[in-house]
Amino acid sequence: MVNLLFIEGLDLDLFNPRSLIVFIAILQGAIFAALLLRRYFKLKKSPDFWLAALLLLLCSSLITPFLGFANVYDRNQWLTYFPFSVVYASGVCIWFYVLTLTDATREFRRKDWLFFLPSIVYLISRFALFAQSVEFKGWFDENYYRLIVNPFVFVTEFFWNLAFLYFSIVHYRKYRVWLDENFSDTEKIKFDWLRNFLYVFTFVFILGTIFDFTDSFLFRLSYIQYFYLEAILALTTYYLAIAGYLRSQPIELNFAPKIEEEKEIKRPLLADRELEKFKTKIQDLMETEKPFLNPQLSLGDLSKNLGVNTTVLSYTINKGFEKNFNDFVNEFRIAEVKKKLQTNQSENQSLLEIALDCGFNSKATFNRAFKKFTGVSPKEFQESN
Repeated sequence: MVNLLFIEGLDLDLFNPRSLIVFIAILQGAIFAALLLRRYFKLKKSPDFWLAALLLLLCSSLITPFLGFANVYDRNQWLTYFPFSVVYASGVCIWFYVLTLTDATREFRRKDWLFFLPSIVYLISRFALFAQSVEFKGWFDENYYRLIVNPFVFVTEFFWNLAFLYFSIVHYRKYRVWLDENFSDTEKIKFDWLRNFLYVFTFVFILGTIFDFTDSFLFRLSYIQYFYLEAILALTTYYLAIAGYLRSQPIELNFAPKIEEEKEIKRPLLADRELEKFKTKIQDLMETEKPFLNPQLSLGDLSKNLGVNTTVLSYTINKGFEKNFNDFVNEFRIAEVKKKLQTNQSENQSLLEIALDCGFNSKATFNRAFKKFTGVSPKEFQESN
């Protein structure tokens, strides 16, 4: 049974299945955006602000289809050109979210407002058009908007948002490499959900581009034909709202890739003789003092123990042992676990207890590392000994 809401004599179908699905996504996104903003004003963590802004942008983009499915536009032509959604901004918000989530020192600078200039120009122009008469809007739509304005906005917004999505993915990949080079336990700071979201959002973005390209250059699409895209966007909003709020707890990290660090080193940092000497020193320290038993061991911690800077230590581990810091430390932990299992040093302990004693901080990390360095699962190894 279709529910009808009568406003000033107009029957508005606000509660049909399509409108309801979109409305639920808008409502959930708005609630979680409010929660994120509340947490932002309480803790002053920038990632919460940018995630809230992104959620509100997604919600605003769903208002137009919600009104369209509810017959609001068909019965209220004066709403034409009202900027319910804000274009050019979603990619920028994603980029700032990724930046601030991985670097707690990243602040919004005055020049960063330039990234929102296209959105500001778009909003001003839309409000100017919205203020015109219905007759002018109809004339402008037929002679300019469909032929010139809409294709222009489509093309420029596509490349603008695609560029920032690309920057976000590249930054995240560099961040993951940096984690493995500096931390022995990355489980809580690698943000797997963020990687998944970036790829999912890129897929939704490309899918939306296909729909918009068809609408702008091939033939006009109706609200009903657009519903499949809006349903996917609604599911993306569900995921981002819940996962983002629950899993993206801001952590004090200071990752900021520098151009000079990415350039290829023209000459070795250490001579071969020095490299071998330093390798032996590191090996002896790991075997005698066992710093790897500290679950939070970082490159900085180990460099202090050895009395060298992190650059020299990282170079030695990368070039001398041919491993990143994370693998280097975890291999010692796995060797310690194997030693305990083979010599029956922990008969009354579970595998997880042994792993925690040997420096691992979670079962998932332990299982992955053990499989990586031994080729079998911890259980299989235990049963074979």
